[in-house]
Amino acid sequence: MAERDTQDYLTKGIYGNKKTNPDERNKYFGSLRERVYLSMTVEQLVSNDYLESLKKEIQLHPNQQLLLNGQIDMNLLSPYIKLSQENDCSFRIVSDEGAQRSPLGLIYVSTNAVNEEVIDAATKYPQTSPPKEEEAEEKKDSFFKKLFS
Repeated sequence: MAERDTQDYLTKGIYGNKKTNPDERNKYFGSLRERVYLSMTVEQLVSNDYLESLKKEIQLHPNQQLLLNGQIDMNLLSPYIKLSQENDCSFRIVSDEGAQRSPLGLIYVSTNAVNEEVIDAATKYPQTSPPKEEEAEEKKDSFFKKLFS
């Protein structure tokens, strides 16, 4: 038994304390999936299409924290930081190695488990695309079609 304690002590000294769910913590900027209200990928964050979705979540669940990926340019993060400050929501820019590998750009989290079923912004708040572009493309005939008809 004493040998096992010594081995655990040495392992802890060399590698540090054991972490729960390290892959999940890397993906969610040090937090856990069960604490997430809303998440956005980098592409969704850059497009600014889901800014209103985040505002709704902040109003539904006040006094939580916004985690932003520090690998993204500050000019792209500034609308989200401004929204956070307008709604008295704390935010943190995460720049560790987990943020480098994470596909996410923004996460709105709680300090406790909330177990939201759907956390992806695109799934939770689907965007309606304007049909005008599709109709315009259908009306345009190609050059050869005009030439030979």
